Amino acid sequence: MKNITSFLLCIGLIISPIACTNLEDINIDPTRPSEVELKYMLPEAITQTMFNQGTQPIIIAGFIVQQFKGFDATKIPYNGYAASNVAFDNYWRTGLYAGSLRSAKLIAEKAEAEHAPHYAGIGKVLLAAGYGDAASYFGDIPFSDALRGIESLNPVFDTQEQVYQGIQALLDEAIDHFSQAGGGQRPGADDLIFGGDVVAWTATAYALKARYLMHTIKRNPDAASTILDIIQNKAFQSTIAQPGFTWGTNLNENNPLAKFAIERPNTVIIDNRFAERMEANADPRQDVYMIFEADYNDYHYFDSGDDGILYWAQNNSTIPLISLEELKFIEAELEWIQGNEAGAKAALLDAIATNMAHVGVDGTDYIVALDTAFDAAIDKYEIIMNEAYTAYYGQAFHQSWANFRRTGYPKLIAPPESDTPFNPGGGILQRYLYPFSETELNSTNVQVAVDRQNGALMNVPVWAFQ
Repeated sequence: MKNITSFLLCIGLIISPIACTNLEDINIDPTRPSEVELKYMLPEAITQTMFNQGTQPIIIAGFIVQQFKGFDATKIPYNGYAASNVAFDNYWRTGLYAGSLRSAKLIAEKAEAEHAPHYAGIGKVLLAAGYGDAASYFGDIPFSDALRGIESLNPVFDTQEQVYQGIQALLDEAIDHFSQAGGGQRPGADDLIFGGDVVAWTATAYALKARYLMHTIKRNPDAASTILDIIQNKAFQSTIAQPGFTWGTNLNENNPLAKFAIERPNTVIIDNRFAERMEANADPRQDVYMIFEADYNDYHYFDSGDDGILYWAQNNSTIPLISLEELKFIEAELEWIQGNEAGAKAALLDAIATNMAHVGVDGTDYIVALDTAFDAAIDKYEIIMNEAYTAYYGQAFHQSWANFRRTGYPKLIAPPESDTPFNPGGGILQRYLYPFSETELNSTNVQVAVDRQNGALMNVPVWAFQ
């Protein structure tokens, strides 16, 4: 009896602590960390942000501005801008809101809680870039009510004007974070763009302020002097200092443009109108933008024989979040708008020289010829915007499209088949349709945004570009 009593006592002592323990506490996998350090979170957020720079919205923008065309399979209808609302589901759901934006917000919030301001600053720069691109594509989007998890499973849509204002606030906050002492945690090798250089990140934040202020210049022309001051005094001043992200050579870490060409060979090629434009201008960049394939009698953007020839379509291309030449072209445009022809010409030639050097070609003869042509041109504004269009190829299709919607340059002729129920009357697309998944899962708020934007079909300009 004594032995049984002792045995039961031992069992009771063993069981009693468990009985008093919450079952949630014992249902924890000790091999899975409950907290992830900032240094492990940052690489994923940066990579996803940059991956979004080469996926569906960017490729379709290349079609819209007639630098790409469909050659085979499902991409042929895109020549007539047949981009339905299902085309953007993956970007919206997993690439953006549940991807780069969610990751960047988690970094910013965790960094602020842990007094790591430099991480918080990078997180907010990534948020601004993601929201800025999405707003330019769709107009009104979830912003202030987004990324709240179960607290708001059906977020309301902010107006595009509110989103652009929020982007400027995020970038101002980022700049403030970068000015603070680094605290106990500072980004280093985990920062895949600058290696933790907050001076460089500060200049990038200013550069993005200039880009997104320029998006709204038609609505706020008084911002011209502010943008010029940013470009000339606060943003980065060299290609070495621009935010470039270098992709890997392996097929699970390569440049999205190269990945698309490898996985879907010859479905997307160079639009012959773009190739003919470069040929007519004797543009030396043509040899690093595209390669002529005699078997197809067309130019291709990817060289399957040696992907090291074409600058923007290598597996390990370095793609800038925003480039120095973009800032220089914005400067040239603003100088022209403000009546400073000499300043516009100087900035224009500097922008072209910067882009030529960026892709590794000698642009001396081209620049000399353009110098003369600019002086003789009737429409000098058109020359500035056309040159930006050529320079943005491969790195910023979405900014060429933004420029076109804002200025009407370059002068593009829409194909007859562009007249569709989603783009009534035809014409160059003015916006993307809201993704099918969002219209299904958040229909009430999508409808409010659609009604607020005159139907939000592809022929309806977004607020900023009206």
